[in-house]
Amino acid sequence: MNQDEAATLESKFGIHFPSAYRHAVTDSYPFTDETEELDTNPTSLRTSNAEYRLTPPWGFPWKLEYWCIGGDGAGGFYFIDTSKDDSTVYYCDHEDMPESMDDTDRLHTTPFTEFVDYVRDLAKKLEQWNEQMKTKVAKRMWWQFWIPRQWPPKRKG
Repeated sequence: MNQDEAATLESKFGIHFPSAYRHAVTDSYPFTDETEELDTNPTSLRTSNAEYRLTPPWGFPWKLEYWCIGGDGAGGFYFIDTSKDDSTVYYCDHEDMPESMDDTDRLHTTPFTEFVDYVRDLAKKLEQWNEQMKTKVAKRMWWQFWIPRQWPPKRKG
């Protein structure tokens, strides 16, 4: 996402991104676009945040100041409160959904800089795992049917 796309999202939703978030997801973004935890695709951000405004995720009381920044791939989601510039990342696990922002036992918070480090670490681990899988596939024996024939596997359809 570039600065103009970020400004368009802010204008459309009537919010202002905290400076740390804006800096991380625009031109200086340090990850690949496939990082689910910290989404930089303006189209998917627009879609998910418009949907959350209409139908709050898992019944969580969604305010207009909240901005979903990504998910964990298993139904949990990360968001920030754009009315604050403290750049705190909130995480809601859909299996233990908090009832409000005051439900601190079930609403996990992380400073944005730590969250970025966490996402970087995840991206690094995923890259290492992909390299391990390539090696495993290359050394696959004829009887190891549970190991794919190539890595990454071809998409079906």
